[in-house]
Amino acid sequence: MKRPSGFDGRSQPRADPAPSRPQRTRGRRASKAASAPTSPPEPVAPVLPIDARVAKPGRDEVAPESAARAPVAPGAVAEQPTAPVEPIEAETAPILVPRVAAAPTAVDPATEAHPGPRGRLRSAREQLKRAERDRRRRERQERRRFTGHLRARRLRWIAALSAVLGLALFVVAGVCTPVMAVRDIQIQGAQAVNSDDLQQALSRFEGVPIALVSDADVHRALEPFLLIQRYAIERIPPHTLIVRIEERSAVISLDRGDGFELLDPAGVLLGKVAGPPAGVPLGNPELADTASPAFLAASAAIRDMPDDLRQQLVSVRASNAQDVAFVLSGGTEVVWGEAKETQRKAAVLRSMLSAMGALEMIDVTAPNAPVYR
Repeated sequence: MKRPSGFDGRSQPRADPAPSRPQRTRGRRASKAASAPTSPPEPVAPVLPIDARVAKPGRDEVAPESAARAPVAPGAVAEQPTAPVEPIEAETAPILVPRVAAAPTAVDPATEAHPGPRGRLRSAREQLKRAERDRRRRERQERRRFTGHLRARRLRWIAALSAVLGLALFVVAGVCTPVMAVRDIQIQGAQAVNSDDLQQALSRFEGVPIALVSDADVHRALEPFLLIQRYAIERIPPHTLIVRIEERSAVISLDRGDGFELLDPAGVLLGKVAGPPAGVPLGNPELADTASPAFLAASAAIRDMPDDLRQQLVSVRASNAQDVAFVLSGGTEVVWGEAKETQRKAAVLRSMLSAMGALEMIDVTAPNAPVYR
């Protein structure tokens, strides 16, 4: 190290060197050093501490004491001064030492933004607030984890109540407002009955909320039409009302002298014609009473009979509910008996007619053992 200018060791009082410990040497150097004559070591000027107050303004900073030590000559033993060190006077020139960069250290942003005791107190408060927020967040997470089933049950209840409320609102809107009023009335199945008359009778329901159209009101509107045997109502929101009707069919005709009356299985008069109607058998005088058991049994047997056999009937007779008989167009007399097992008796009669042709008499009172001649 270069000795700084203005520092002369000879001008300072020399201090007595302190005894130093011998250094250990190895190998040949140790033997040479032992054989070589020893000479008194050259005195080394002591390193004096530099007081920072002697530095002149405007110059670089003074290095610490460890960085300003004087170099030691090779082969010489460094000795520590034992005499008291005196500070350098103000007139002495300062020693210029290169600046040593310090290692970077982590700086707390809060402390850097708020230096001093007040800044540290503010930093501590902010850390306390962060810790409090973290604690509250963890508590919320734990509460949500342990109350998940309660939330699910609450959602199910909300969904159920919403569905009920929506249905109630729909009903209220359909009943109390004209949003779902009847605007289109359709009639299906009308053949013998005039469709225009039916449309005129049902026009009273136009503008009425479709939910308020009752079956009793429709029944009163269709009651004057005797040819309607049964009906069905279908409501199609928001504005359509469909009425399906099934008309009565004549099963027995009765000779009244001035014409032939057409009667259905319930004894309802459907009409009156001048001559014997085709496909409607003529009843004997015992069937004139439409409320008698004989008429009800005969009409029920004809009603349940297949259409192909019904078209072959010419006349029907019965004195009571157990001796119903028919006459076919081919002249065959069919003894039917009671109005029971109609479909089975019809199947036996059809098979015998197709197999044997026209016979004089066929008795299907007992369908398992039919009798013919």
